[in-house]
Amino acid sequence: MPGNAEKAVSLLQNPERTAYLLKISGIPTARGARPEPGTRTYRIHMFENRVLMLEKSRQPTQWLREAWGEPSFEQIDPADDDYEASAVIRLARRALYAAGLHYGHLVLHAASPHRVKVHAVSADWLLQHQGRLRTAAETWWAEEQGRWSGSPIMLGADPEFALRHPDGHMVLASDFMGTNGVVGCDSTRYREELALHQHPLVELRPAPSANPDLLFLRIVKALRTAAKKIDNPSIEWVSGGMPFEGYPIGGHIHFSGIRPDYQLLRQLDAYLALPLVLIEDAGCRMRRPRYGYLGDMREKDYGGTPGFEYRTLPSWLVDPIVTRGVLHLARLIADSSHHLMINELSPGLVRAYYRGEQERIKPLVTAMWEELRQLPGYARSGAVLDRYFARLLSGNVWPADRDLRIVWSHYSGKR
Repeated sequence: MPGNAEKAVSLLQNPERTAYLLKISGIPTARGARPEPGTRTYRIHMFENRVLMLEKSRQPTQWLREAWGEPSFEQIDPADDDYEASAVIRLARRALYAAGLHYGHLVLHAASPHRVKVHAVSADWLLQHQGRLRTAAETWWAEEQGRWSGSPIMLGADPEFALRHPDGHMVLASDFMGTNGVVGCDSTRYREELALHQHPLVELRPAPSANPDLLFLRIVKALRTAAKKIDNPSIEWVSGGMPFEGYPIGGHIHFSGIRPDYQLLRQLDAYLALPLVLIEDAGCRMRRPRYGYLGDMREKDYGGTPGFEYRTLPSWLVDPIVTRGVLHLARLIADSSHHLMINELSPGLVRAYYRGEQERIKPLVTAMWEELRQLPGYARSGAVLDRYFARLLSGNVWPADRDLRIVWSHYSGKR
């Protein structure tokens, strides 16, 4: 069972640096020692994504003339259908991860489900609960190893793109397709007319595969299917980070057969998400940190097989070389997790990711490529990954504004 790294624990000794790290990660923090009037205080003890204990103050905090006292707490069930508590848990998970921890104790203040802030992050559990929480964490960790074992690693993806009229305005995907199928509308709704249930984004949903090249070919096939559905040749297809203001798009990667522990997620951040900053368009930076934040993951069930969706990446459909490279690299990371050298990003690199500081990131990507080339599994993907890393280090921004049909014409046919 993993423990907290000394560097992460040391960072928490400086509240200002901790608050800054949470802030650049898009996590709201509470100022001052006392909560605002009318808020509720939550204490949550966690091991990675597992909530070990959740407590809530018995009464809304109020400003009193008498001496300030600690609120009393009652334990509540994390599984209860409580909208505010669910929002607290989601933010606590993000904060624990952003702080670089595997386990800890957090205090959050909530005025409503939409107004939750992190007040404090500790690298340990409260002393009076440590014994039973450690036992609970060890039991859960052992059960998780068994639940995720026995299935081969499979890879999937659901990249998105948007449709653009020649005059520059957005075209709705729901004008051409339904929400289901290998090619369908993403669930995002058109915000100008929410009542009409219109959907602006196209999502590709190729069948998963253990082989990244087969998954790539299924993406090509899905693009051909999209061309049949979108029967107006004047409409352009665009991807990247945010082809239209307010509409971020992603290139989510799905995994099964491997557990999304924090070590693996931080390796995906380091080896998969961080290098893309070198060629990303401005829309990718606009997408962060509300979307595309480090460690963004959802557990999934794939027909009885546990898996997860890594949601940090923008839409890598921009470039076939990048698409194929991302898929091969994702598979290599999953296969080689226990051999990788980078298990966490320093606060400086986290900042560089969110700010898009390419010069800070480039030397690391060069060293990363050399490290990966020494892995036993690199040879199977060597030609693809050599082209991919050369593309990353070229310094050329990917052509997010260019029609995908032109970029992919070699694979999917002429426009």
